[in-house]
Amino acid sequence: MSAHVDTPTLVLGGAVLAVLALTYKLRPPPSQIHPFLLGRQAASAPTRNEHESPVYRSSANGGVRAPYRPDRALRTLADVVARTQTCFEGGGRGLWLKGGDKLLDVVTALRAGLVNALASTPGRVLVAVEDPTDALLVTLALATSEHKPIVIAPGSAVPADLDFAAAVRSKDALPADFAAAKVINLDEADREDAQELLATGKQLVADGKDGAASAGDAGDLALSLVSEGIRLDLTNQNLTASLVSWTSLFPPSPKPTKPTIKDFVLSFHHPSTPYGLGLALMLIYHSASLSFAALPDLDEDADNDVAAEALVSVLSPKDAPPATLIFAPAATLAEPLYKLLLLKMLGDSSFIVRQARDGKLRLLREGSVSKQTFWDSLLFKGLRKDVRLSHLRALFLASPPALAQSRLETLRSALGCPVVPTLEHALLVAPLASAHMWDVQRLPPPGLRGPLTGTEKNHVGAPTLGVEIKLRGEEDEIAAGRIKGEILLRSPLLPHPSTLPSSLLSTDSSLPQLPPYPGQSASSSGGGSGADGGAGEGASSRWLRTGVNAEMSTEGTLWLQ
Repeated sequence: MSAHVDTPTLVLGGAVLAVLALTYKLRPPPSQIHPFLLGRQAASAPTRNEHESPVYRSSANGGVRAPYRPDRALRTLADVVARTQTCFEGGGRGLWLKGGDKLLDVVTALRAGLVNALASTPGRVLVAVEDPTDALLVTLALATSEHKPIVIAPGSAVPADLDFAAAVRSKDALPADFAAAKVINLDEADREDAQELLATGKQLVADGKDGAASAGDAGDLALSLVSEGIRLDLTNQNLTASLVSWTSLFPPSPKPTKPTIKDFVLSFHHPSTPYGLGLALMLIYHSASLSFAALPDLDEDADNDVAAEALVSVLSPKDAPPATLIFAPAATLAEPLYKLLLLKMLGDSSFIVRQARDGKLRLLREGSVSKQTFWDSLLFKGLRKDVRLSHLRALFLASPPALAQSRLETLRSALGCPVVPTLEHALLVAPLASAHMWDVQRLPPPGLRGPLTGTEKNHVGAPTLGVEIKLRGEEDEIAAGRIKGEILLRSPLLPHPSTLPSSLLSTDSSLPQLPPYPGQSASSSGGGSGADGGAGEGASSRWLRTGVNAEMSTEGTLWLQ
């Protein structure tokens, strides 16, 4: 007796299977971070001073003091450079790179060439180079030699009291009346001389003369940076501490997110700025491939399609692998990228765009950001392919300004990856604050009354690991629970307070000195840069006045005012 299935049964069974398949496809992925962690992103001290908030620090490591270096054997900038496997991909850039060159090889040869060229002028060297790749190479080469560089950030005034013996510069990076005993020019017209400098260095390295400085210590001066007219004397300890702060932006769960040798990273931050240098060192430490980018100069009346193609070519450099991480100032990239994504969406049906966007927003409300959803298959995979960002796994946008929450949600939905706000400061080699990578919640700004409209600015996250902050404001508001005012900070990212202008410092005599690390005396600990790597007595009670006004929310995140 044979079994017989009639047609209605087959149709019903097929419908059930189709519903099950659709339900499986539309199921929301799990939240990538526990809500408890999002509700307590900063840990606060139990007491506070009048007119000031408690001291806040990151909850990422339980609120305890952060280490001064990510690896016990990593004590100096030379250690960071010596262990890297970073390559420069994406074709020729600057005066020396041809594409695929190893950073360590180029820096070693360039150091030998520069030391040979500067042999008759011992002393410090002023560095003002416009091309970001050349600027980074020269900075690392000189910082690992006896000629410690004084690097001028783009647009920064040059203090009149700088003491240097020579200069490595681009023509337009310094005033026309600038003069030095020895000047090495790095303009396009000087390409042949630059190539000869590198060739000489390679020959010297082959002869065993690499020009490297003797092994230093954590508290030794590595380099100086001039940012907004203020000179920052950065020690090896300041730079290794920045690696700890930068790496804390990449949580280990639900899967490892730190940069690796497989990553190709685009940076829109010039490495002659503190923030850009710290970022470059973090990527070098993790051996990620690095490329510097800049938006093209277009006329205001340029066609939208022309502007879009120009931006796409920047985001996907010629002869380079697809970008996996992008770091950029919010003021530079957020608006052009937002317009580019909207322009690419216009080619699809408005119904599909609306449904796909609403579907991705529902997933964001549930705490999940993903590229592998039904809505991505419907719209966003093709969109990412058009803008050549299919492999992007995170976008970091440095405030100020703070971004509108609706803009962040659009970027997260379209790119299918975390879009992380951070807070940049001109005197810090790491972010002052940063949002959690998987924090995609929409929150009302502190004190807001009424429903959210989406135009509200987003927070910039909690204090970065290694940064302690407090807010100074009106006592009545702070006592009432509105923690807002000017941000004051102390951190091992900062040079010794005695080297900073007194107008930028605030002394808090009520706070005891931080306890010493093992092997350090109490008078030498505290996170600055004394002769032995410590801060010096009283340094831990001196706070930097950032000039940034913000409010701390109950979740432990900073909202710019």
